[in-house]
Amino acid sequence: MIPGLSLVEKNICERIRLELDSVGLLYRLFSRCKDERSIKDKIERKKEKGQPYSPQGKLIQDIIGIRIVTYFRDDVDLVAQILRDKFFFVDSEIDTPDPTVFKPKRTNIICRFDDGQDETFQEVKSTFDKDYFLVMDNTFELQLRTILSEGWHEIDHSLRYKSQADWLDYPENERLLNGIYASLETNDIALKNLFNELSYKHFKNRNWEGLIKNKFRLRFQITSLDQSLIDIFNDKPELGKALYKIEREELLLQIYRSKLNFPLQLSTLVYLANALIIKDKDILEVTPSRIKDFL
Repeated sequence: MIPGLSLVEKNICERIRLELDSVGLLYRLFSRCKDERSIKDKIERKKEKGQPYSPQGKLIQDIIGIRIVTYFRDDVDLVAQILRDKFFFVDSEIDTPDPTVFKPKRTNIICRFDDGQDETFQEVKSTFDKDYFLVMDNTFELQLRTILSEGWHEIDHSLRYKSQADWLDYPENERLLNGIYASLETNDIALKNLFNELSYKHFKNRNWEGLIKNKFRLRFQITSLDQSLIDIFNDKPELGKALYKIEREELLLQIYRSKLNFPLQLSTLVYLANALIIKDKDILEVTPSRIKDFL
């Protein structure tokens, strides 16, 4: 690892965690700084492919790599929207799937260092007299993936991307590897649909806590739903249906952009959903004053 860049890596990860934890998303975060050997290997690979890096041309943009692995497929786009508010997006590779081809979907985003991170980066460059710093950009790469596809991507990167010549004469094996990814993508869709179906069953059975937990799929604090809310939902089950029909991404983005600093509990989510979208007067009456005052 190049000394100094680990500080930039740590700062970026802390900022990402702060933003994603504020809305309780379920995810895992991985990061790495390229070491000297990895940098030289990448420069050599690009040269062999006839796509060399140069100070006046293409630069290495992923000296720091951050991978965010979400539990659910729909959170990939949600994470991208949240982080767009926090980081400066320079470029992206977001694939549109071809229904006739087995091929993984990339959601890779290049972000610019902020002023403080860039200052540290420039100090590192001036301290170390290495030629490869001439072809490094002051950027980092975000890779967004689901937890089901993460293992496949690791295998693909290590055993296909870095050894492409091994696959040239075996297209049937390459197609099979891509087909394995296709099955994982299908399972990603099935996983989300499973929880949507489960939340609807809880709505039909008037299990309001089950409805909320499985509809919104967040890292809730372990607390029970306020009895006052249970009573309201039991008296007015149409409110449960309104909660079920909320666009999850829309609500979570509104909560994030409101910068509300409350513990994420089942009841808190209902109070916020009502104040921001549903607007039922009975729920509003039992909403804690700290939430009403903030809104």
